[in-house]
Amino acid sequence: MLLTFPAFLKNIPCKILMGSDLEKVNPQNVPLIFSLNKLFEHNQIRESSVCAILPSVLLLKNDTFYSNFAAGKNACEGLLLFMKKNLNIVVFILALLNTLESLSIDLYLPAFPSMAKIFNTDIGHIQVSISVFFAGFAFGQLLWGPLSDKKGRKPMLYCGLLLFIIGTTAIYFTSDIYVLWAMRFLQAFGGSAGIVIGRAIIIDLYDKHKAVTIFSQQSQISGIAPIVAPLLGSVFLKFWGWNSSFAFLCIMGLITFFMVYKYVPETNTRIHLSDDEMLDEKGLKDQLKMIISNKDFINSTMVGSIAFASLIIYISNAPFLFMEIHGFSSSTFSFIFAFNSLALITAAYITPKLIKRISNSTLLFAATIVLLVVCTLHILIAAENLSVALEIAMLYLSLLAIGILFPITSAHALSPFKEGRGTAAALLGFMQLMVTFLISGLIGFLEADSIIPMVGTRSAMALIAVWFGYRIFKTQKVTPSIVVQPGN
Repeated sequence: MLLTFPAFLKNIPCKILMGSDLEKVNPQNVPLIFSLNKLFEHNQIRESSVCAILPSVLLLKNDTFYSNFAAGKNACEGLLLFMKKNLNIVVFILALLNTLESLSIDLYLPAFPSMAKIFNTDIGHIQVSISVFFAGFAFGQLLWGPLSDKKGRKPMLYCGLLLFIIGTTAIYFTSDIYVLWAMRFLQAFGGSAGIVIGRAIIIDLYDKHKAVTIFSQQSQISGIAPIVAPLLGSVFLKFWGWNSSFAFLCIMGLITFFMVYKYVPETNTRIHLSDDEMLDEKGLKDQLKMIISNKDFINSTMVGSIAFASLIIYISNAPFLFMEIHGFSSSTFSFIFAFNSLALITAAYITPKLIKRISNSTLLFAATIVLLVVCTLHILIAAENLSVALEIAMLYLSLLAIGILFPITSAHALSPFKEGRGTAAALLGFMQLMVTFLISGLIGFLEADSIIPMVGTRSAMALIAVWFGYRIFKTQKVTPSIVVQPGN
């Protein structure tokens, strides 16, 4: 009798080992070259032959039952227990890779005045380091995505994390503004590997509906960073100085590197193809054309890019809104900022529950409408100076809608591609940052002693997001999504 697995397990790539090969296996170094669903189609896996599954190896027993790799009353139970545990670890590590980006932006914000004195410059030159960081992040994704398709996910994660650690360490020791800019670019260039390859790994392992759940689980973990980073940065600054934040980032990078090595499997099944089968320059160009011409990719990427830009615009203008216009103290501002950031975690928690009841495309379209409504109301509230509490409520609801859009748009944009997922993830991230650059620049020209340019721009962006969201809604089959969550 064939062994029955939950659907999400059937998409886990793995290598099959039998007999004496099991004695020589090192689970961390065994590549993934098969997929369980293909084996099931050919009736090659039976209950009596399954032993256990590791991050990158499916073990089949010959004469000996390798119980040290599995727990439970039988092979099936042991297999499920191990996979539930390991997949949760992988999701946590991928979220940690996302968190490095947020911490690299938010952690050193309280140190800007101190850094300006140490670097013998003004705060404006220190702020340039954020723009340089985003530039490095944008262009880094264009490299790591295609390389991970060709060379593998894990090797490129190693390279990216090493560059992140080197750049962060150099920042710790420098007091030259130009070195700071250069190393921030290097730090971001390397750190971008975690974002783009993390997305590709999730799409390697899951279909579109399940990927939404995993992206949401990631967001629940990484969403903590914007809440605690400014407060943590203030503590570091007070007790150990401005560069202690970068020492912390370096330690985080080293820990993440070790966890990637130990727990994250190689999920790219095409790295074992011969050179003749790999993409050449022409093949890469054809792949790029295929990705860009895909309507699901373009529509979802535009919605996701607008959501990301709206979030960054809020973050960059929040100090001006609450401290300059409304006159709150820095401590009160930190509390308000943390409260609004909770909306992202709330969204990550409720999104998997909502997509069990309505389709992904319906939820996406509804979230864009909510974003438009609350941004429009925010214009009226700000123009009439009605209530600070109402402004905070509108910002919270807008961040809630943005938090719902993030996992859905990522899954929708990347799931159509069987090949080139790393390249698609790179283009997704690059377009998000480019849209953010353009819109942030526009607001810079419009900026005045008012918050109206910010809320007006966010409202106009939300209107565009509704249009792209409607295009997704009308082209997708509206059926409830049944989501299987690992660990349940």
